[in-house]
Amino acid sequence: MEFIHSVLAQDETAAGGTVVSYDLPVNPLSHILITLKFIRTTAAEANVPAFSRVLNLMDKIEVLYKGSAIFSMSGPDAVAAGLLVAGFESWGLNYSGITVEEGSFTFLVPMTRFLYSERECFPRSTRGELILQVTYETAFTGMTDVQAQIETVELPDAAPEQYLRMTTLSLTPAVAGEHDIELPIGNPISELVLFGTTIPVGAADAATLGFLQILVDNHRRFYSHTNFETVHNMAGRMRAAPGYWGYHTHWAPIAGAADAIIDSVIAGNHLLKQYVHVPFDIFRDGRYALQTAGKSDVVLRIGVDVGGETALRVIPCEIASAARGI
Repeated sequence: MEFIHSVLAQDETAAGGTVVSYDLPVNPLSHILITLKFIRTTAAEANVPAFSRVLNLMDKIEVLYKGSAIFSMSGPDAVAAGLLVAGFESWGLNYSGITVEEGSFTFLVPMTRFLYSERECFPRSTRGELILQVTYETAFTGMTDVQAQIETVELPDAAPEQYLRMTTLSLTPAVAGEHDIELPIGNPISELVLFGTTIPVGAADAATLGFLQILVDNHRRFYSHTNFETVHNMAGRMRAAPGYWGYHTHWAPIAGAADAIIDSVIAGNHLLKQYVHVPFDIFRDGRYALQTAGKSDVVLRIGVDVGGETALRVIPCEIASAARGI
């Protein structure tokens, strides 16, 4: 076996408000890496990760096969899905957050839950069928000289059985209470990645994703009922703490004085604070996958708290047969 890691775009100038498309390789494809380089022009706020601004440079990242999306989500959602689904954490360059400093950050676009897997990757295609499309935000702020490096990892000897399909469902509830999101039917669903704008903060105990239930043909399955706080805090069962995004405190001895705290932190807030990971296929072998084939109705029911009537997004992670295409 061999993998081919190659460059699709080299330091290509990125411009706000543009949509750029790239023909992807024809060999079986494991994943795509989008690295954005930039010069920071605005210093980060105290105790806020310097990369938070770069996450929003891409409004949408899509992989299209014959015009249909097999991957579609925003930049921040791609980072969260990379962490929670594929275990990928970008070690972004130059984290300090000062002005006039080169930085970079890498986004993962996976066709698999297991990077480099010859069993799970996108199958061989024909030139022009598989397209990467990047939509940049209207105007870049806080950084300049944004450049894109796009690299791919092919598995030329692979004969995959399946691949990962992740697209985004969106809803902005007008009122609190129960709201149903219809999940796609046909492919097994490995897990869900959810985003809810409102989370409990200060004295306000309100969440967009107040509680969650899964219903199949009007019967509760897997998650009969779970609350935002619990399912959010359980993300570590599949993935360790979110790396340097999980804030911590540094202690430093100072001569002639008691030990002092430096780099004080904002407790409990990190990149994934608004995200929830809802896995079904815990062992990634199919035994617990949410089976949807032949079902009439597969629903994610979300209980929106009063005060939490804000935008939410749902990313079902489908395991599609490589033989059936999309």
